[in-house]
Amino acid sequence: MKFRIKHFLACVWPAALLGLSAMPATVSAQTTTYACKTQSGMAYRSSRPCPRLEPPGMVYYGPTEKPRRDTPRPPPKMDRAGEEIGYMSAKCASMQDGIRTGPARGLSRETLQEARNTFNRECGDERRKASRQVSKDKREREKEAEREQELAQQRKQESSAAEARYRNQCAEMRISIRNRKKRANPTEGELRDLALFESRFAERCGE
Repeated sequence: MKFRIKHFLACVWPAALLGLSAMPATVSAQTTTYACKTQSGMAYRSSRPCPRLEPPGMVYYGPTEKPRRDTPRPPPKMDRAGEEIGYMSAKCASMQDGIRTGPARGLSRETLQEARNTFNRECGDERRKASRQVSKDKREREKEAEREQELAQQRKQESSAAEARYRNQCAEMRISIRNRKKRANPTEGELRDLALFESRFAERCGE
């Protein structure tokens, strides 16, 4: 009997040990999945343990620097052409206009000063005469405007006087007709005169 028990243990015990040694291999063969998150909070799965996330540091968002734009400079202002240019010769008028538009065309100060010197030397007298003529014509235009204004005022006064005379005449005719109609026992001649006067009054005064 003892021999059988020993024989049984000798056969079963190695098999049990072999089974126990095979169990870790089966467990280790199973894949473990970890649910992780990135620093920004996005979820993902991994076969490895999730890495430790460091707390985010302070981030400062400053104002965005706008790209600088070179603002174009406005073109230089040009002086208005003087009236005297219409009384000057073509040469001098062209020189004066060239000086006036020089800054807008990008001419340097030295070039403009040289052009002014040349203009004063060659066209100075002509420009002064032209300026005097401009002033003379301006005075004449002002006098003509004054005369026109006086004539207009005179015509207005004459029209007002004529209107007043017309109203007075009509008023006098109206009174005359009223007085004639008040006469007692008018003659046939007086009635004919009254009818004729009333006709003239209607034509003249519209009544």
